[in-house]
Amino acid sequence: MKKQYKKFYKDYKIVTKELPNGKIKQVAEYIGKYYVCSLNEIELRKYKIYFLTLALCSSITVIGIGFLNNPGSRILYVSLPYVSLFLPMAYSLMGTVGFMTSGKRIELPKYDKTIMRIYRSTIWQIALSGITIGGDLIFFFLNKNIKMLQKEMLFVVGIILILVINIIFLQLQKKVIYQVEDSEQK
Repeated sequence: MKKQYKKFYKDYKIVTKELPNGKIKQVAEYIGKYYVCSLNEIELRKYKIYFLTLALCSSITVIGIGFLNNPGSRILYVSLPYVSLFLPMAYSLMGTVGFMTSGKRIELPKYDKTIMRIYRSTIWQIALSGITIGGDLIFFFLNKNIKMLQKEMLFVVGIILILVINIIFLQLQKKVIYQVEDSEQK
């Protein structure tokens, strides 16, 4: 069984199948629960586009504000939460790409790698962008330098944009509801 399925080993059973050429092969067969989206195909497709758009906007903003080279980004309590945004950003993109290719009815491993990954990474982006905003505002008020005002405010506006995008993203995720369906109900 593949490494990615070890977490979900209880949802699979090993089955012996005979191939057309007469050889016998052992394969993993899914026996676990399925998750079915309550939206129709057209609405689901629309939400997939929204998800991709928001994940890309958030990612582009995270990367873009890194090029500002503001003085606050050289301070640990500002730069550490900002740099930490890259990991949930990447996971959000991976989950969204997986969600784009999934159907209305998905298995537990696919549900975990798409819907749950997007949800967790969105929560982390909200938390880390909030911490970054707080750290940058503390830095700004401790160092009231007029020269750095423009870059620092641009940085804070960018982080606030990331925060707002991810709050909107989280609200959209609440509208895409998956319900559990047992594998016997196929």
